[in-house]
Amino acid sequence: MSYLVLARKYRPKTFDEVVGQDVVTSTLRGAITEGRIGHAYLFTGPRGTGKTTCARLFAKALNCEQGPTPEPCGECERCLAADTGTEVDLFEIDAASNTGVDDVRKLRQQAAYMPLRARFKVYLLDEVHMLSTSAFNALLKTLEEPPPHVKFLFATTEPHKIPETVRSRCQVLQLVPIPEATISKKLSEIFSAEGVDVEAGVADELARRARGGMRDALSLADQLLALVGASPRLTDVELLSSEGSTALVEEVIRNVLAGEPAAVISALPDASGREAELLTGILDHLRACLVAALCGVDAPLLPGGNETRAALVERGRQIGAPRLELWLQELLHARERMRLLPSHARLVLEITLLELCRPEATLDLAEIGDRLLALEGRLAGVTPPARNPAAAAPSARTQAPDDTAPAAPPVRVQPSPARASSEPAPAAQRGGPGTGPGGGARVRTNSTADAWSGFLEELGSSSAALAELLRRRGRLVQYGGGRAVIKVVDLLDEERLLITGPRALKRCTKAFSDAVGQALEVTLEDAAETKPGDEDVFTREVVDLFDGRVED
Repeated sequence: MSYLVLARKYRPKTFDEVVGQDVVTSTLRGAITEGRIGHAYLFTGPRGTGKTTCARLFAKALNCEQGPTPEPCGECERCLAADTGTEVDLFEIDAASNTGVDDVRKLRQQAAYMPLRARFKVYLLDEVHMLSTSAFNALLKTLEEPPPHVKFLFATTEPHKIPETVRSRCQVLQLVPIPEATISKKLSEIFSAEGVDVEAGVADELARRARGGMRDALSLADQLLALVGASPRLTDVELLSSEGSTALVEEVIRNVLAGEPAAVISALPDASGREAELLTGILDHLRACLVAALCGVDAPLLPGGNETRAALVERGRQIGAPRLELWLQELLHARERMRLLPSHARLVLEITLLELCRPEATLDLAEIGDRLLALEGRLAGVTPPARNPAAAAPSARTQAPDDTAPAAPPVRVQPSPARASSEPAPAAQRGGPGTGPGGGARVRTNSTADAWSGFLEELGSSSAALAELLRRRGRLVQYGGGRAVIKVVDLLDEERLLITGPRALKRCTKAFSDAVGQALEVTLEDAAETKPGDEDVFTREVVDLFDGRVED
């Protein structure tokens, strides 16, 4: 007898055996009990969550000789035929292979005839979004007013590709990803029924890798048993070709947080081709840490039990929510680059993680603003005022853990003696505009930072997407003298479209002028378009300030 994979062997035969989809099964049961059986149902949701299984169980419940009943007997001819896949009045059609209008016309012709043996003639179209537009249009009239003996059951993972005219004629049932704890419990029951001696934690790890799909979990279990036999250990799960284990992900994140580049590289697995899966595991773990940091241990979106949730909360608070957001953004960009450069996936992953190892690369914007203010004050020859105690105290969300690298030392800039003697005296010494009583200077130590933050806030009211892009990718390299120069770096192709053209420049000019209360000339500079050796405005100012020169 041929081997039957676990996903088929343990396919649910009643609504009670369906796990993690209580809303859908309750709706189907209620429709039968209350006599409100619709003529068309659309089952949607991620892969492996039970769309086709629920549709088959519904067809079985409709045609049971004791029904229609929410509890099929499982013994009559109709139930046995449904279980074995030999029911002549249940038509399972793969819409991916029957996409044309001619296939739908044939279906319409067959639907006019009465069922041969069952109570209803049921059409189950899997992956229905693959039908062509003309095929959908040909189905509309029959779908809206089918014969009384016909029921349509559709299943798809991509409901957004189905025309609204079709969706409006169906009752839509949304299946959700199955919780990890539910998958783990079901796997433990199946292992026990199969006589498999598994180490504690194997079912939990398989459930985590399944990402909400019961079929994926059973397929991984089949693969594991075929690989190591009937006594799998937790370390054996590492051999599966899937995303990194929880231990590996945590080790990588711990080394990144500690700022240890060598340890990060050493922690990455030797085998190539699994970088995208490892990155997915890191993203999922960091996302859980972010939710834990913001919502606490009782957040319903957190995976695992109480111990796992407590660890996520601790790690989330250790890294800080703002820093976690920056990490997630950079890793998402890395995943996009890995998709475009699959042959360099490991290199992309390595340089991204090494970049995250540098604390100054993922500083909170508030801390960056403070450092800029301090630098501006030193360049002006004055000491910037201390922040108020509430702001000066490090935030619990942004405070780095004890094992991270120390912050970069403050920058000390001293102008050369030659320039110090030739430059004009400050306004405080000349007694010109800007002097206070007694010749004291009134210095706006926060002018550049205020201008930049005010500009972003003003721009956000007219173009939120452009403001967010400049907040992440831009920096103000010159401000003063009726001019502001903004340089943007590391732009993706789709991001470059936002700052290209006169419309973006016009919006930025208006927003900056409104923010500072005076007309300004705004320039947007793309760092990628600056040729090596070119001197932009910022470079020229630095050269002038330090009496230096630019070397290629």
